[in-house]
Amino acid sequence: MVEIPTYREEPFPWYREMRQKNPILYDSGSAYIFTYDLTKQVLEDFKNYSSQFRDFIEPEIAETLNQHSAPSILILDPPRHTKLRNLVSRAFTPSKVSSYENEIRRIAEALAGKMEAQKTAEMVSAFSYPLPVLVISRILGVPEEDMHLFKDWSDRIATSLGRGVDVTTQLEMAKYFSSLIEDRKKRPADDLISGLLEAEVDGDKLTLQEIVGFCILLLVAGNETTTNLITNSLLTLHEYGLLDEIRDHPSLIPGAVEETLRFRSPVQSTRRIAKTDMEIAGIRIPKHTLLFVYLGSANRDESVFPDSEKFIITRSQNRHLAFGEGVHFCLGAPLARLEARIALETICRMFETIVIRQPSADDRLDSDIMYGFKRLEAVIR
Repeated sequence: MVEIPTYREEPFPWYREMRQKNPILYDSGSAYIFTYDLTKQVLEDFKNYSSQFRDFIEPEIAETLNQHSAPSILILDPPRHTKLRNLVSRAFTPSKVSSYENEIRRIAEALAGKMEAQKTAEMVSAFSYPLPVLVISRILGVPEEDMHLFKDWSDRIATSLGRGVDVTTQLEMAKYFSSLIEDRKKRPADDLISGLLEAEVDGDKLTLQEIVGFCILLLVAGNETTTNLITNSLLTLHEYGLLDEIRDHPSLIPGAVEETLRFRSPVQSTRRIAKTDMEIAGIRIPKHTLLFVYLGSANRDESVFPDSEKFIITRSQNRHLAFGEGVHFCLGAPLARLEARIALETICRMFETIVIRQPSADDRLDSDIMYGFKRLEAVIR
């Protein structure tokens, strides 16, 4: 049985060992993939590697979930995935994302302003969590006063990923969004939920369950991963003594974001299911094998990234896979990049110094898939 590091441990030494000894490993009915080329190969090939995980869970659980929310595009294969993704992608076009910049900057400055009078701050709760959740709340059209619910749900989903289906949380979110959608039917607004109510696929309106599935995906994916990106960026820049440098040279910030995505990917792994019997790099993979695809390892592959274990803010040709690859490439990647850039710009502009306390193992996010921290204490001035 493969011994996977616990969420409290740094996974990177294990990744390095596996890349060298077992680039792909088949063990106890599962396959584990660690190198860049093999990761890219699997992620790009939806015809042989499925994302439709509800097809493989207990029928009773799948039926319960389907009654309240349809599978999101994250766990659908083409052609249905393509049709539904095209709908929601309208909210994340380059021009649409650019139109959010002033609002994101206003939110970031307001959050940083609340910290100005303090000498210390817990950066996750004060800044890196509320920023993306407020942004996605505005896009969806959900009330800001429900942020505590979103945080609880996101944490529970992050913890459950890779460990089974959290039916209770899924149903709580489905109930919440169903009520909100019914309200938008009566009182449309200028938000994504109202837009989805008007949208059509092949001449048919989206079902309530399909809209709920979209909302759950965007709420969780739209804040959990970006929270981790901002937190990981601040921690890594502090560790490498680069906060002053990006303060003096803001043009380095986009590169800092990309290097954080590679060096400490917010999503460390994803999953696929083999549709047929096949062979990968000489290893036989039976049909219905669950493949664990380690993005965090691929992004430190020495054959692709020189000095892969070093954080290099000026790294060129940074072809990381932090946002995935292929048809499931992260829809919100442009928005996440924009939020992280504005977050770093705002922190560096509004604070002369920021000293971050090294987080402990207990501060880590309780997840086998997400990489981030629940707490990040800082002294600010």
